[in-house]
Amino acid sequence: MEHDFQLDGWVVSPKLNSLRRADRTVRVEPKVMQVLVCLAEAPDVVSKEKLMSTVWADTFVTDDVLTRSISELRKALDDDRKNPRYIQTIPKGGYRLVAPVAKVKPATASSNPELAKTPEFELPKPARGALPGALVIALALLIGAYAVGRYNAKQPGPTGRAMLAVLPFHNLSNDSQQDYFADGLTAEMISQFGRLPSERLGVIAWNTMARYRGASQNEDQIGKDLGANYLLEGTVRRSGNEVRVTAELLQAGKHDHVWSNSYAGTLDNVLALQSRLAREIASEILVQLSPQENASFNSNTAVNGAGYDAYLKAKAASPAFSGDEMRGKVEFLNRAIQLNPRYSPPYAEMAQFYITSASRGFSDPKMSYQTARSLIERALELDPESSWAHGELAWIKWRYDWNFVEADKQFRKALELNPNNASGHDSYALFLKSMGRYDEALAQSVRVRELSPMEPYGLSNAGSLLALMKRYGAAEEQFARAIQLTPQESYPYERLGPVYLMEGKNGAAIETLEKARDYSGGQQDKLAWLGYAYAASGRKSDALKVLDQLDLQRERGQYVSPLHTALIYNGLGDHERTLAWLEKAYASRDEYLVYLKIYPEFENLHSDPAFRDILRRIGLTN
Repeated sequence: MEHDFQLDGWVVSPKLNSLRRADRTVRVEPKVMQVLVCLAEAPDVVSKEKLMSTVWADTFVTDDVLTRSISELRKALDDDRKNPRYIQTIPKGGYRLVAPVAKVKPATASSNPELAKTPEFELPKPARGALPGALVIALALLIGAYAVGRYNAKQPGPTGRAMLAVLPFHNLSNDSQQDYFADGLTAEMISQFGRLPSERLGVIAWNTMARYRGASQNEDQIGKDLGANYLLEGTVRRSGNEVRVTAELLQAGKHDHVWSNSYAGTLDNVLALQSRLAREIASEILVQLSPQENASFNSNTAVNGAGYDAYLKAKAASPAFSGDEMRGKVEFLNRAIQLNPRYSPPYAEMAQFYITSASRGFSDPKMSYQTARSLIERALELDPESSWAHGELAWIKWRYDWNFVEADKQFRKALELNPNNASGHDSYALFLKSMGRYDEALAQSVRVRELSPMEPYGLSNAGSLLALMKRYGAAEEQFARAIQLTPQESYPYERLGPVYLMEGKNGAAIETLEKARDYSGGQQDKLAWLGYAYAASGRKSDALKVLDQLDLQRERGQYVSPLHTALIYNGLGDHERTLAWLEKAYASRDEYLVYLKIYPEFENLHSDPAFRDILRRIGLTN
């Protein structure tokens, strides 16, 4: 049975390895689908022996494999083994379908006027992607890819720019410890698509798509929520060094299965697998790739599989920055670099780790930024076209070097190489905000919202920017959405508190910043803003207690930003100590000084010669 068939309320597509009904689509492994097809073709009970000899004809397997396949089918169909509606177990006999099976009548031009308008397309030719034939053959041999056997006739796509959402690939390895691998491949696929011109294709960011991990939601609703007209779904099965990936492209709102394919390969050749998959999907959506676009997917780099696995484990490590998490991440990255010394991404990941560690006060900024610079320079030696590395270099130029001209150049270079990178647009928006270029920053924030509509950091940063532009209502809407998405994430509360202070809502500001303190476990930046709110509201004793808490963190060896201490003293009206701590911040190259000129909390010092001199030395004024 090759064609689609109906099983009660489900439409089964054997060639796509999928089952779908009005509210959901489920993908299964090819062998699991073959079991279902065998049952559907039989008029009655199918013995275990018959199923085994048909589905696993050339492979020696035990009954456990068949039992697992039946279990996966029942799970996909929401079936109950004791009270079956679809698959019944016959003791000592085998299995049978108890739900009715019917053919799905193909639509015809006469029954569907729209179909009459649809042109016929041939299967893609090997030269379709403008690759040399030898390279296509080499790639095919390299990763052992094989076609599922069906490319749907390509429907005319939506007019204008396409928007793609890559749903988290499902881990079919029967080992939840392998979830990081499926997530890592999904994130890497999103990065691959991001290289294409943003005026032709937009790609929803991983930070938003990760929210759909394990969710069984209607594809049309997902497309509507994200503004996406194409959805990519997939599965990953890993066994040791062997990897099998199945992917399916859907057109949202039309229930059209545009494309599907499966690939088998090894960890050592996983980069070539990703490139081929991305190229084929991009060709389906955009119809034709330019030579430059096609070249962006050419990755024939072989990597050490264990090293790549360590890299994905590092990316999946918790961002909590407790001792164990920090050590674990560094160990994974060191192993990734040791095993793949000429692979750029682990160097960029390690650099990002050092930068974040410094920003959160877990390491000395000078040491961390100098180490990050060395890592990024190596990453760019290995891959001069790495958008990620250019973005991290831009951050270093901005936050540590105070070379704002070069930082601007590097931010723009990073976005030129990956115009769909939501994090890149968000970082550039923060930079532009610090320079007082609010309108340009807002344009970048709009792109962030488009590419990652469910990411609380981007929403919160947009809210802070809108408040500086005196658009308080719009700002609060962004924060409300961020808090709705992540009620216990501290960052939205930290950024919303100062907005309430700007509006004169001091009580709401303190309540909000106390939540930021509590949800963060007392991180120094949350404490500092709360201390300032206490001081600005006349609660001097509470503000002084916060200063004591920051001093205690220093005594414990944690780096505490001198600017955060200056902030509280300024709220208390102690200008002498404020300026003294700002000088300490300058001496330590405190990265938060880049915002000094636009902080409303320091406006009272703008006419002070000493303050203006600090701005001049940072490079924020002439």
